[in-house]
Amino acid sequence: MPNTNLANTANPNPCQRGADMNTAKLTILYSRLSKEDERENESLSIENQKSYLGDYAHANGITNIIHLADDGWSGTRWDRPDFLKMMELIESGKVVQICIKDMSRLGRDHWRVGLFLEQLRDNNGIRLVAVAENIDTAKGEDDFMPFRNLFAEWHARDTSRKIRAINESRTKEGKRVSGAITYGYLHDPQDRQIWVLDEVAAPIVKRMFRGIIDGKTVSQLAEEFTAESLPTPATHWTKIGAGMKNKPNANPTRWAASTIIAILKKEEYMGWKVLNKTKKREYNPDKLTFKNSHPAIVTEEEWEVVQRLRETRRLPERIGGAPNPLTGILFCADCGHKMYHKAYRKSRPYILALPPIRWRKEEYRQNVET
Repeated sequence: MPNTNLANTANPNPCQRGADMNTAKLTILYSRLSKEDERENESLSIENQKSYLGDYAHANGITNIIHLADDGWSGTRWDRPDFLKMMELIESGKVVQICIKDMSRLGRDHWRVGLFLEQLRDNNGIRLVAVAENIDTAKGEDDFMPFRNLFAEWHARDTSRKIRAINESRTKEGKRVSGAITYGYLHDPQDRQIWVLDEVAAPIVKRMFRGIIDGKTVSQLAEEFTAESLPTPATHWTKIGAGMKNKPNANPTRWAASTIIAILKKEEYMGWKVLNKTKKREYNPDKLTFKNSHPAIVTEEEWEVVQRLRETRRLPERIGGAPNPLTGILFCADCGHKMYHKAYRKSRPYILALPPIRWRKEEYRQNVET
C-alpha cells in the first residue's frame, strides 16, 4: 500500500486549490525505470509506480492528472522522451505539481536534479512531491534532499561499474554480452550464445567474398544485388523479425557499396567470435578472439585474400576496361612488393610490373641485393 502520510485533510491540498482555480493546470505523475533498477527491485516496475502514484493522488483528492513514464531509461540520461515532454509542459505554464515515487526516479545526477528544482521554483513555484521519501517542496525543502540526490548518483556509478565488471568477466569466458548479430547468422532458438547459419543471407555473404576474389569491385557487387532485388541486411532482419536496430531504406533492395565494405571486414565470417571490439582504435588490446566458435562462411585464406585485394587500388586499364584478377595477389620475388598489371603499348599484351614508384636503378639494385 502506498504511503499516504502526506495527506492532510485539515489543510486542503494546495495543488488541489490550484486545480480548482485553473482546471488547465496539470498534476504530472512521473515514473522512470532503467534496466538496472528492474533487475534489482521488481517493485520499481512502471506499473507499480503508476499504481503507487495513482493511489496517492486519489487519497489526496488530486484531479486533472497525467501519467508520464520513461521505461528502460537510465537516470543519468536527460534526453528521456517523457521527461522532455514534462519539461515542455512546465515551460508552457500548464503544470502545478509533479509527483514521483522517490528522488532517484527523477534522475541520478545531483547537479542536474538541483538544476531541475531551481527550474520548478522559477516557474511559479511548481510543487514537487516524492511520496515514498515524504518530500514536499510546498512544506519546505528537506535538508537531506541534496544528500539523497548525491547517493542516487553514486548508486548509478556503482551500478555501472558492476555491470562493466560482469560484462568483462563474461567476455573473458567467451560469452557475448550484446544481442547484436552479424549478417549471415541467426541466434540459435535454444541458446542465444550460439550462432547458426542464416540459409538466406549466408550465400549472399559468400558471393561477396567470391566476387572480390574474381576481380569485381564493391560497386559492381552492389549494382548486381540491386538489379536482382536482393533484400538489404536491414530489410532482411526486419522481414525475419531479428530485432536489429538498422532501419531499412526507402528502397528495401537498394544496396550501398559501404554496406558491402563493412561486411567484408568482419572476422566473424571465418567462424571467429570477436568480443570487446567497440573501441574506435586500429589496434584494440582488449579485443578477444575465439576461433571455431560458429560455422564459417569463408575460409581464413579467402578472408585474408579479400583484405589484401581491398587494400590494393585496382583501377581498370584503358585497354580492356577491367582490372587484372592477379593484381594484389602476386608479389615480386626480389623486393616483395605487390605487383600490378599495366599495358605499355596497345600492340603489346598486358604484363605484370612493379607499382609506379620512381625508384632509381641503383636504389632498386641495392634493395634486391639486400
